[in-house]
Amino acid sequence: MIMRRVMTTACGCQDGRRPSGLPSAGVIGLLVGLASLALAISACGGGSTLPSASVPQGWTTYTYGKAAISVPSSWEVKHDTNCPNTNAPGSLLLGYPKGGPEHCPSYSVVNYVAVIGITAGSVSGSATQKPTMVNGVPVFVGFGSPSTIEWTAPSLGVEIIGTGSDANRILHTLRSK
Repeated sequence: MIMRRVMTTACGCQDGRRPSGLPSAGVIGLLVGLASLALAISACGGGSTLPSASVPQGWTTYTYGKAAISVPSSWEVKHDTNCPNTNAPGSLLLGYPKGGPEHCPSYSVVNYVAVIGITAGSVSGSATQKPTMVNGVPVFVGFGSPSTIEWTAPSLGVEIIGTGSDANRILHTLRSK
């Protein structure tokens, strides 16, 4: 009886020959490398991971300094005043009067959101309060009142005050421009 010695290599191949149809170690290494690269790119920000504000359809975005905020398109937008338009469904007030508060005609509860500049270091709310993140912006929630919402966003240099039924939705569209 004649014994024949058969060599088996790491790939399980006899006589060092790779069966046809199987990829070589170099091809396998290339595929593993490409898969690892794709995974690394997606994990390191290949796609957008920044939060974005959800702006309802039919709303318009306005900017004030570093801040962007959206309101229903039916709202009136006024600059450098503290008097909302009581005839409009709501008012977005951007800025504060240069000469101090204006005397406004008396009005009952009205929908408005005011965005005013703040001095560096100003924060409403408790000095020990941690900010809440809103669309990637650190926001300090002020004490306000049951009918008023007050936020300070020092990184954007603004304070936002809102009243009325849409105020909370509007304030949640705040973002960096």
